[in-house]
Amino acid sequence: MMTTPVGGWRARLMLATLALAGVVASLAQTLVLPLLPGFSDWLGVSAADAQWIATSTMLAGAVAAPLFGWLGDRFGLARMIVVALVFLAVGSVVAAMSDTLWMLLLGRTLQGFSSGVIGLALAVSRTMLAPASLPWAVGIVSGTLGIGTGLGVPLAGLLLQIFPWHGVFWTSAGTAVVAAGLVAIIVPHRAPGTSSRFDFVGAVTFSGILLLTLIPLSLIGSVGIPPTSIVCWIAAMAVGAWWVRYELRARSPFVDVRLARLAPIASSHITAMFVGIAFFLSFTGTVYVSQTTGREGVGLGGGVLLTGLIQTPASLASIAAAPLATMCATRWGARNTVTAGAVSVAVASASRMLVLDDPVIVALCALLVSGSASFTFAAMPLILMDVAPLHATGAVNGLNIMMRQVGSAIAGVIAAIVLASTAVATEPSRATFAWLFGAGAVCGLIAASAMAVWLGRSSNLLPSLAHIERTSR
Repeated sequence: MMTTPVGGWRARLMLATLALAGVVASLAQTLVLPLLPGFSDWLGVSAADAQWIATSTMLAGAVAAPLFGWLGDRFGLARMIVVALVFLAVGSVVAAMSDTLWMLLLGRTLQGFSSGVIGLALAVSRTMLAPASLPWAVGIVSGTLGIGTGLGVPLAGLLLQIFPWHGVFWTSAGTAVVAAGLVAIIVPHRAPGTSSRFDFVGAVTFSGILLLTLIPLSLIGSVGIPPTSIVCWIAAMAVGAWWVRYELRARSPFVDVRLARLAPIASSHITAMFVGIAFFLSFTGTVYVSQTTGREGVGLGGGVLLTGLIQTPASLASIAAAPLATMCATRWGARNTVTAGAVSVAVASASRMLVLDDPVIVALCALLVSGSASFTFAAMPLILMDVAPLHATGAVNGLNIMMRQVGSAIAGVIAAIVLASTAVATEPSRATFAWLFGAGAVCGLIAASAMAVWLGRSSNLLPSLAHIERTSR
């Protein structure tokens, strides 16, 4: 479906609005993380139960990202951005008014549905902007994930110095309402690219597979691997095999499996997951090294405010990384750029193991990891958009965002296991951070390898893509 591109000041205003929506949505993922240790006292729950305040949002986000991408392709991208932001606002209000863990978990789960915003915003950029301006727009919108994630810790630290913990969620609600209003007013609504029926069976089954996989993973740190977890994973594999066959036969599949298995798209999803693991491990390491009592060369002995100060340079690096990635992708190609970014994530993660008691060096190394991850994420959608048909842009980007969410969930499991097995007198040790950052370095190398395998094979994609375009009509 051809549309007249938005240009001039309208394009710049629309892009700024989409970027704001992306930052607001990604903030919901990390604003709460520095507060987790305090919820044990505020709500009278155990540390393991408090961890679900973060996990619930990740699980909801993993389901919501591909779902909202699919719905955006069918019912309008701008409309679904507004709906996702409304979910964020309502969830924030519920969380702000909560006085029990279960009410807070409900609010955090509703907040998780906003994870689809960035994938939808990327699809809007592709469908409404001129091709010449698309790389820069995609880099800016995709970079908002790193920007919002990086800003979460320092902003939470600042808010906690002024308000009770409820104020963090009231702030999230207010920004979500503002962003939703601006998107509704500024971003044009255009007819969806396809009017096919909703694949209810495929969507529900896909969500079930994710939950059967991720919930047992999230429990490893507290209960290990009981028989029920093994049963869940076996069930997920069995149902997954049936689901793939069902989606291949469906006239309007929730996930276009033929498209998803194309080399550039599959490798992009794998890279997104492993960079997501490395990024979240570095983020977790920053929180713990900042708040660990300094002894034997490990820890800075600070609190939430110091954590925010340490993370602030990393947030600024995320802002600068997005346009830099776009410039590099325009000159040397998106896949080369993503591969270089993943290698940088590996090197920067490894550097974090060296010094753990100097705030300047800790902040610098955190900056390098966050900047490299944001650089990688900013260039990745250009690969997807080069291959995916226009009518599937939202769904493909949604799946990529989901893989980042899955990576974050896996990183949470890794961090919980490492902390439980290496802590000394309930505090992280040097071995804790060696494992956290070492695992991040390995994940960066795996991500780079997944992308590098397919370098130089663009010409092999055209026949498969042409076949997909014919069969989707």
